[in-house]
Amino acid sequence: MGVTLAEPEAIPDPCFLADVTSNPTRPNWDTSASTTQCGVIEVDSGWLLQPMGGGVNQTMMLSSMRYGLTPKLDLRWGTTNDMIQRGAGTSPLHGIGDQWLMARYRFMEQSKWVPALAFVYGVKVPTANPSKGFGSGYADHQFTLIASRDLGKNHFDFNAVGTLVGGRRGHDGAAQYGLALTRPATQKLALMLESYGGPQPGTSNRFGAAFAGASYTLRPALVMDAGYSRTYTEGSPRSQAMIGFTYALRRIISPISKNSAMGRLLGR
Repeated sequence: MGVTLAEPEAIPDPCFLADVTSNPTRPNWDTSASTTQCGVIEVDSGWLLQPMGGGVNQTMMLSSMRYGLTPKLDLRWGTTNDMIQRGAGTSPLHGIGDQWLMARYRFMEQSKWVPALAFVYGVKVPTANPSKGFGSGYADHQFTLIASRDLGKNHFDFNAVGTLVGGRRGHDGAAQYGLALTRPATQKLALMLESYGGPQPGTSNRFGAAFAGASYTLRPALVMDAGYSRTYTEGSPRSQAMIGFTYALRRIISPISKNSAMGRLLGR
């Protein structure tokens, strides 16, 4: 009597999973090696308040959109939709900020001894008005190495960020570093602590800040967040308060084919 072997279960394609899960990059400064779910579009938006000193406050509406091109690569467009400075008896200044185009690629998965590693490249599109003090009017470049590690219930993200700032005399560069700790308090609530800073391009002054924040998962695709940061070095703004959300949209764009040469190259 013959024996019929059961066929092995097919491994589900990560770009066609039924469940959509949000993978926020806000509200903290450091970002994770974990990329946006393949084939999914994520949008986030938030409000940020910065006391500038002298009775002047600056508020900003920040938004971004990310697309998971492969399980290891996502693309991001970020923009400052609205900036307003008001106070101290002066006329309000109103405008938009710069925009950023970025790509994040995770080239190593977490293992027993090695953290997950990713690289981010970003270029700034100078859309802000320099005459209002909202931008420099020059393009910048940013290079980020990310190391992410889970240790028990704790998740750590380390970022090393190199920035080339454009100007009339060419580019000037500096590197900043940050370490963030995220720990779940409940199934839906996560708490964050972070420290980041370093030299600043175009000046000998150093920058350093501490951050505390939280996120709350209303449902897998929708996460709310809030945070507060304060500098422990000289400079303005000395503090920032922020609140916002991240929402993952169901698949509306077909992902790159895993059988294509480009798909294999990009980790599809």
